[in-house]
Amino acid sequence: MTPVDRAVFVAAYSRLVADVWADPAREQALGRDPRGFLAGYGLVLPDEVEVRVVREAADADPDLEVQVESWQSASTTGTFLLYVPSLLPVAEAELAEDELDSVVAGLDSSCACCCPCCCT
Repeated sequence: MTPVDRAVFVAAYSRLVADVWADPAREQALGRDPRGFLAGYGLVLPDEVEVRVVREAADADPDLEVQVESWQSASTTGTFLLYVPSLLPVAEAELAEDELDSVVAGLDSSCACCCPCCCT
């Protein structure tokens, strides 16, 4: 795989994952027709290659190199493992008053008195 081919694959794969995470309809489309879904991102595989989608967070390898290697070897192995990790729900928790006081836009509250330090 040339560096350009790799960059094209990584860009398409990244868009695919982001779209699946952002849109439940796309997530369903991936489940219904993984091969067609891949093709929609310019990722076309030979008909004889089986596409397996790996969704469980515990089973999904976050290593991009593993995904690139799976794409490269798909024609040889006959299988393409498409890792699309499931998003885990974000835990909701309330902050205590003292925790809120200590955070102001990521800054120490003593620095956010009236105007940014840089405008004096």
